[in-house]
Amino acid sequence: LTFYSQLRSLKGEVGPYYIPDLHTMNDIVRVAIIPGSRVSSDQGVAYADLLQSQRKEAELQDQKEQDLQQQLQPPNRNGDARAPVGQHVVEDVLYAQRMVTHEWRNLFIHTVAAVLADALRQKEYGPIARELTSDAGIERMFQRLQRRQVEGLRYWICSFCVNQHRGICGSVALEPALDSPEYARYKANACDSATGERFGCCTCNEPKLWEGDECEMDKFEDLMSLLSSNNSTFRQVVVVDRNFDLFSRVWCVAELVEAHRLKVDQNVCLLWKNVIDANTGDVGTYLKLAMVSVKNCSAARSADKDRILNKVIKTSGIHEFDAQLQATIFGDGGLLGKQVVGFDVIYSAARAALRVKVAMDQSHLAQV
Repeated sequence: LTFYSQLRSLKGEVGPYYIPDLHTMNDIVRVAIIPGSRVSSDQGVAYADLLQSQRKEAELQDQKEQDLQQQLQPPNRNGDARAPVGQHVVEDVLYAQRMVTHEWRNLFIHTVAAVLADALRQKEYGPIARELTSDAGIERMFQRLQRRQVEGLRYWICSFCVNQHRGICGSVALEPALDSPEYARYKANACDSATGERFGCCTCNEPKLWEGDECEMDKFEDLMSLLSSNNSTFRQVVVVDRNFDLFSRVWCVAELVEAHRLKVDQNVCLLWKNVIDANTGDVGTYLKLAMVSVKNCSAARSADKDRILNKVIKTSGIHEFDAQLQATIFGDGGLLGKQVVGFDVIYSAARAALRVKVAMDQSHLAQV
């Protein structure tokens, strides 16, 4: 919330830079997180590591000042000596209590609002997003967090916790084929959502690690296992964007299924609770979710999708993974199980249609 409030003060060429209705998480990573986490001409770190380092320095400085004041105090009237100067220990590891699964094309204000909604135990983040559009609303939000004593909750968000200087900082993206489904997204991610200007690239000398043991971007399974084993109240926060595009991103659906497999508590945050309503007559979103398959999901890098699909094929297979994904979304304990009451017939029809399509595809491959 502090980062967000500071972001609102950034200045562009004509007035404030940040436009809540336009700027996405991708924009903020490019214009704020990457530049803000470059610590020298050669080196960059994860933004969260930078914050933790600054916190440690501030705590140590506070302790030094307290020690100095204590040394300057005279003995009390009884002649007792001053209390000994104590050692101050700064905790090195602070495990996150939440892991946030989100879509980088989602509005940044919506991702922030969803995290706050989770902290405040609210299922929709639309009302909080409205609060965040004014200084008074932001101040009220700080006060609410303090009253509920949740301002210290720790959230793992990849944009902040992964070192972007060891991945994407030096290039906007690898340009996909012009006729590929990822091309439109590539064009959108390459430019500022408000100004339309193409993003510049960071010139640090951090090595770019796209795979292997030291790569930070493909370790979500290990991360979930580590965090859940160190905190009995750990949970995954699923930020469902306004267009439900989260369910079309291969990294996101892989995280959803892994958390479901590990029996990690999952909290879904919707923009509005009634976005999937059987009484509205608008079933497009519902059908989109009922027909989702990991093989049709996308990733910014085709190599990432290939790696995930190969792992799915080797472990459970596409069909079983898709079944687990549907259980994760629509099952009795699933993400949207309680929000979609009244869609049973539509769901059955959609799944039947998907099974027919799979059978036809397999038949075609057999004939070839």
